Amino acid sequence: MSSKNLLKNIMSSIILKIVSLIYGFIIPILIIKTYGSDVNGLVSSIAQFLAYIVLLEAGLGPVIKNALYKPLVEKNKDLVEKILGTSNHFFKKIAYIFVGYIFILCIVYPLIVQNTYTKWYIISLILSISISRFSEYFFGMTYKMFLQAEGKNYIIDYIYIVTYILDIIIIYLLISNNFSIQIIKLVCSLIYLIRPFFMKKYFDKHYIYKIDKKSQYPLEKKWDALFHHIAATVQDNVDVIVLTIFSTLANVSIYSVYFLVTSGIRSIIYSLINGLDAFFGKMMVSEDNKIVSKKFYIYNFIYYTVSTILLSCTLILIIPFIKIYTANINDANYIYPLFGYLMIFAEFNFIIRYPFSTITFVKGHFKETRNFSIVEPIVNIILSIILVKNYGLIGVAIGTLISILIRSFGFIIYTTKKILFEKLWKSCSIILLSFLEMLIILFVQVKFINLNISNYFEWFILAIIVFIIVTICIVFVNCLVYRKDTKQIFKLLKNKIRRK
Repeated sequence: MSSKNLLKNIMSSIILKIVSLIYGFIIPILIIKTYGSDVNGLVSSIAQFLAYIVLLEAGLGPVIKNALYKPLVEKNKDLVEKILGTSNHFFKKIAYIFVGYIFILCIVYPLIVQNTYTKWYIISLILSISISRFSEYFFGMTYKMFLQAEGKNYIIDYIYIVTYILDIIIIYLLISNNFSIQIIKLVCSLIYLIRPFFMKKYFDKHYIYKIDKKSQYPLEKKWDALFHHIAATVQDNVDVIVLTIFSTLANVSIYSVYFLVTSGIRSIIYSLINGLDAFFGKMMVSEDNKIVSKKFYIYNFIYYTVSTILLSCTLILIIPFIKIYTANINDANYIYPLFGYLMIFAEFNFIIRYPFSTITFVKGHFKETRNFSIVEPIVNIILSIILVKNYGLIGVAIGTLISILIRSFGFIIYTTKKILFEKLWKSCSIILLSFLEMLIILFVQVKFINLNISNYFEWFILAIIVFIIVTICIVFVNCLVYRKDTKQIFKLLKNKIRRK
């Protein structure tokens, strides 16, 4: 993938993250204020249960992209078509199994919350929410995998941007006219049918590949990738499941509000590496390992610097934002500073792994890294169940924070030693620096700064001031400590400008 496409992917991803953030903050608060915290918790809980269907992907997504890199570089049309045919066949199977999963969920799930809502209220909501996920697997997943492998994530991003904007407008109109939550979620699902339709249209217009429906291309390492996929899916959804079973829907709603903030920051940070897998995947096919390693660590320096800035700002701004966001909501207490801080540091533990896991999956090392991937959700489940009874949301956050750290350092250690062939300290030093910077910023804020913000305008001004101060401090320290990396970055920028 060209650096031009990488830049397009980063820009489109940033726009998508901004739009999805706006969507993520507007829709839940409309639901909470109109239908209550319990309904918002119910919607979040059902969405998490439905998310477990991605286990049926069997980790095929990364394997498909990994298999496509080489034939796309070599322009091997027959092989690309065989891989796409196998992918299409598999995802359609998942869609059919999904129907059975929804049927089981409609029977089992109401038993968990039967004292709160009627059986048919819950079943109708499950069916309304599930349509979009069914259409994704049945109609669009193969095209999505291909475009990602081709390095054209920006096409997918712009399609998603349009559907998010449409969704916000239509949901607002439906809520204003007192439609039920089931109708609202049904309409959302129907809007999302646009996504696979336009991905297919783009594929048919710009590529000559035909999907071989009879193809049975043997995708290597599929079962090893399954372990990673199961582990990641369980890990992403275990908190809400534990809260649904062992706590209250109000706590699920509180968790989902804080998760909106932390996942939103994660999305912004991921926009910086959108398409990075395709970039390094194709580079590893055609370039020397030393060149890959050099470019990886330069990019890593930028990635961790920006990530630390954004997460540090979030530590300062999250509680003032939550106070404004949940003002006038009286059916649950949303102000939990310690829970918010733990969620942000858990997010930090997750974010530090991503460049390393990307390189590992691009290289196809699924089997070699599966053990610590399995440990992550097991530790999370055990700790969360033990701690949730006495500590509620805090207990769940502690379980998540500790478990994520295990898998993250597993990836960092393996990728550094076995793929990049570098010293471990080279990878860990900037992570340690980032962690210390965040701790110091949090300490200063809690100990010496009292933030009394009453509206979004004041919060926005505060956010700008905090961002400027934090950016100056972190960039100064990082550039001072890593002068060699800073010089290399400026050298690359100079060369880019001269070429233009």
